[in-house]
Amino acid sequence: MRNVEIKARVDDVKRICELAEELSGGTFKLIEQDDTFYNVPNGRLKLRIFEDSSATLVRYERNDEGGPKMCDYDLLEFSSNEKEKSIKLDKMLKQCLGERGRVVKKRKLYMVGQTRIHIDTVKGLGDFMELEVVLRPEQTLEEGQKIAEDLKTKLEVKDENLIECAYMDLLEKKSHKT
Repeated sequence: MRNVEIKARVDDVKRICELAEELSGGTFKLIEQDDTFYNVPNGRLKLRIFEDSSATLVRYERNDEGGPKMCDYDLLEFSSNEKEKSIKLDKMLKQCLGERGRVVKKRKLYMVGQTRIHIDTVKGLGDFMELEVVLRPEQTLEEGQKIAEDLKTKLEVKDENLIECAYMDLLEKKSHKT
């Protein structure tokens, strides 16, 4: 699976939510997420736990750069009925790989065509916007970048607010400063 992503800091949450609602033609879906990242030699690996106890193991690779960037990923989903399996998986991954850290966030999800607009409030970091243009198999990176850039403009996201890395990286940088 592939998508094109843009991530940026948000100065005015109310304004970007208004714009996202206009673009999506509807209100957001609130999603609470608790991501545990593991130490891996390549890419990133996290177990995302949702408030209903369902979970998704996410493996992804993405270059750390400011503009629209390609992200290759794989998902392994666990229903809320499989809570014990996801807990056991988390324990095994921590034992084998070690825990890199956790990212806890409240996410407002808006859908615009094939694009997910996330307005995230990240514990310990603040407010962010993330675009994920989910590419169809026949679509090129350039097509996804064009869609992402267009939405970035419509959401009034400034280039100086773009973020190159993952929330986990930002939390690590913040903890090294203190």
